Amino acid sequence: MAKRTRSSRRKISGPAITGSLGAVLDEIGFEPLGHRIVVGKGVVARPVPLPDWVGPVIEYLAQNLPSAQDGGWDHFHIGAYEVACEALVALGQAVEVGGGAKPVAHPKLPAILPRWDDIATAVVWLSSQSGVLSYRHFAGTRGAPNPAGVLLRPNIRAAHGSGPAYLEPWAFPVFQSLGLILDGRWTEQAETILWRDYPEEWNIDFTENRRFVEACEAAVANVPKDIAVETRRLATILEQDIEEWLEIAKRHAPTPKTRDDALRSLGFWSCFGVDRLFAKRWRLDGGWLSVEESKRTLYFQFDPVALDVRKKFARRYMPEFPFLSKSSMV
Repeated sequence: MAKRTRSSRRKISGPAITGSLGAVLDEIGFEPLGHRIVVGKGVVARPVPLPDWVGPVIEYLAQNLPSAQDGGWDHFHIGAYEVACEALVALGQAVEVGGGAKPVAHPKLPAILPRWDDIATAVVWLSSQSGVLSYRHFAGTRGAPNPAGVLLRPNIRAAHGSGPAYLEPWAFPVFQSLGLILDGRWTEQAETILWRDYPEEWNIDFTENRRFVEACEAAVANVPKDIAVETRRLATILEQDIEEWLEIAKRHAPTPKTRDDALRSLGFWSCFGVDRLFAKRWRLDGGWLSVEESKRTLYFQFDPVALDVRKKFARRYMPEFPFLSKSSMV
């Protein structure tokens, strides 16, 4: 998965559908996907109450992902698009296909929904990637560059540690349904979601925030047995691994390789494996997740929060693997 790149105010499709889930169901029946939302194995007359974000999020993701020729969506191996496709699959609206996702003939919601924080992050990533959401510098921030062109004035005010931003007006309903915006300001619960997009324009170091520091301490103090075993298994580089790497390099590499080359390469893959474990089994507000709970997560390979907690965790819990405490190798 390639690291996300932000385009400049590029809108992929038309406005997202507004209103609550009830309005979506009653008025349009999810026409863009061709079907009503179905819960469980069949349509229910009195559905179990669902979060207000479910309908708006499904429509927003479906309408703002790049379209594929087969009627589905392409992710172009860009992280924001990949996780948006994964979200549609996790919400029962699509199946994964090579290069993206494809809508299912009979969409139905799963009995257990994906995590709210992951869904909210997927919406923010997609919006930032496609130019629907763009961040603005705090007034007076040191080192803030002068914009090359004329920028629209922010329509989301700074609040609760988050800076100003501009969001296309038609996208406000989905952000509001997720509880990220209220009265034109970021909400308190939006702050940690926005950390995961890491707006460089705001010049914020969330690693100094009390919530992040406490989460790191908890990650070290409460390591489940299976996580302890798996992190060490992933981090350990055996002599046999080095010898096998050198033998393969000897046969296929265009130039001679050394033991240091082997250690760097194997360290990269060890780091990648541990990062993937954090991406699936750890969350800021929940700490270490059980295997069952982790089934509700989406995979964010380049989640700055997970990458930074991995570095701090490794420094304290696994000092014998110093390469894990350095900057991300992915």
